[in-house]
Amino acid sequence: MIRIRELTKIYSSSAGQEVCALDGVSLSVEQGEFVAIVGASGSGKTTLMNIIGCLDTPTVGEYRLDGTDVSALSGAELSRVRSEKISFVFQGFNLIPTLTAFENVELPLIYRGVEAAERRRLSEQALKSVGLEKRAEHLPAELSGGQQQRVAIARALAADAPIILADEPCGNLDSKAGGLVMDMLHGLHKAGKTVVLITHDDRAALTADRQIRISDGRVVGA
Repeated sequence: MIRIRELTKIYSSSAGQEVCALDGVSLSVEQGEFVAIVGASGSGKTTLMNIIGCLDTPTVGEYRLDGTDVSALSGAELSRVRSEKISFVFQGFNLIPTLTAFENVELPLIYRGVEAAERRRLSEQALKSVGLEKRAEHLPAELSGGQQQRVAIARALAADAPIILADEPCGNLDSKAGGLVMDMLHGLHKAGKTVVLITHDDRAALTADRQIRISDGRVVGA
């Protein structure tokens, strides 16, 4: 599902110097795997997540996503691939504060051109799956952190993309809410999704099928 070969990402700093965030990274994730990419702050894991999620492109190297070489796609092409292939669960939830839980779940389906009746069915079903059907008309500020993350998971469920990319999904949650979120991610995996967990937490990483450790922009263990 994911094939990365000799991938390097170089940024220009505000001082005009070059910063190598990723240095010759190679890794693979098979369809249906649950893989954790583990690293400390500054290790390069966020840059790697952005490239895997088609939010950024490498400076050099190859990235194939489900057979498609996405290394040099345009912004519009990356957006299309991202919409079709990847659902995100972020540490900061990434919910739009002026939209209800239902509307946040529905939004990606609007972008994909799904008809209104089908959008409603999928969104209601997804919220019910995470136990929030009675909170569908609440704004994010009216929900707890754990509930907001469950809305984000419902959004991923409704979109039905083959890959779930979870970036520190429990980072802003207490242990009980975090455990529930991890259980839901494992449920998505059991349902056939490919799950990539980006984390600094070894305990969360050990629940995955496999761990890929990154340090100073390089893979140091897989």
